[in-house]
Amino acid sequence: MLKDLIGESWYNILNDEERKCFFEKYSIIEEKRKTQEILPYEAENSGIYQALKITPFDKVKVLIMGQDPYPNKEDAHGLAFSKLSGKIPASLKNIFEKIKEDTNGVTNVSGNLTPWAKQGVLLLNRALSFSKSETLASRNKFWLPIVNIIIDKLLERKKPLIVILWGNPANDIEQFSFEKESEYLKRNIFILRSSHPSNMGNAKNSVLKDGKIGAFTSTPNFLRTNELLKSVGEEEINWQT
Repeated sequence: MLKDLIGESWYNILNDEERKCFFEKYSIIEEKRKTQEILPYEAENSGIYQALKITPFDKVKVLIMGQDPYPNKEDAHGLAFSKLSGKIPASLKNIFEKIKEDTNGVTNVSGNLTPWAKQGVLLLNRALSFSKSETLASRNKFWLPIVNIIIDKLLERKKPLIVILWGNPANDIEQFSFEKESEYLKRNIFILRSSHPSNMGNAKNSVLKDGKIGAFTSTPNFLRTNELLKSVGEEEINWQT
């Protein structure tokens, strides 16, 4: 059951206690679904652990941290910032505009970021579910053990990794503190930081951490990611959807 939910590659690198944690969290969510709407739904192209299922552990080249799923069933499907169809939300519009600038003209028309995920971009939310009855803080707390396991497993690998952090919540993740960056660089783990692409986060003007982190629109996240991948002998990401 769990192997079907998260994929064989992730299942194989978890120990028994970690597998138990993953399954217990899933079971709690499924029980809650009996009395309330919890997103994303479990379906062929949607699910709580969809990001892991689509992007196997051994294929992850880039980690992009999001916050939580979209608050409606038409959009949320388990990949951070991604939506299956329909109107492109403001944050994703800004992301696409930045991609076009970074890549000299790549244009995106679909909000479904599954093509990125299949190339090794793990689109991981800090909260893997959304429900109107719970606060963001409570959802983050609920999913923190799972997210910590995922991050720690990726950092323990002897393989290059690009980590993209947008906004204060992502940049405040304990494993990605400024103090650890020099240690990570020795292992080809690169951390790219900027403000959030959201219009509410003032993507064009915001700087974070006393100016240590630049505004989203002035930070070439996508260009830099491909430069770094190329430098460590990994195939670059095609950012078109």
